[in-house]
Amino acid sequence: MIADNRPHQGLVLDASPLEMVKIKELDPVPDDEKGSLWVALDEVTDPLNLGAIIRSAYFFGASGVVLCAKNSAPLSGVVSKASAGSLELMELRYCKNMMQFLVSSAQNGWRVLGGSVSPRAVPLNNVLPGVPTILVLGSEGTGLRPLVERSCTQLVRIPGNIPTDITTGDVDDMETTEVNSGCSIEEFRSFLAVESLNVSVAAVVLLHHLIGSSHGISSPIDNKLTEMHQ
Repeated sequence: MIADNRPHQGLVLDASPLEMVKIKELDPVPDDEKGSLWVALDEVTDPLNLGAIIRSAYFFGASGVVLCAKNSAPLSGVVSKASAGSLELMELRYCKNMMQFLVSSAQNGWRVLGGSVSPRAVPLNNVLPGVPTILVLGSEGTGLRPLVERSCTQLVRIPGNIPTDITTGDVDDMETTEVNSGCSIEEFRSFLAVESLNVSVAAVVLLHHLIGSSHGISSPIDNKLTEMHQ
């Protein structure tokens, strides 16, 4: 991978090309791996977001990351740097048909959990952790594609500072919305402007709930502080 005029910190590494393995579905979950979690990225094209998600997935102990064969950010020096090197450590797979991959894996016993701002999505705190899960995250601009969203067994949203009765989509009657939601038109417009988190930030929140908290994962800094006080 070439730095491409980006900061390289004066280091050069001679390495073989990093290749991903094609995958059609995930096998049924063994009894001793009921807490397994894979991250599936539906057309995430920003290399910085891709690298950050891979880094978070590795930190929290995800089993691997699945990318779309097309319309995904290619593995590059930018992705590697954003991943803090975890790109070389994480199990990476790619699939030609994300919908087929999700449906087939669900038939093998996997819960397919799609991150969404849809009104049909359940709040994250209502989602049970420790279940074999494929966490599906969509692109930065449009989120999950409709067919991918329909391939999920459940949709989940991260609760934020937005009234729960405000949904995404076009709003034809602002005055009705103001009455029903209990907020002003200006507040409503501001909610729609920031209705979701950046995909890499959302990945951190979702991963921590689904596998990090159940495993009692803490940061290396927290571990060091614990050792110092023992």
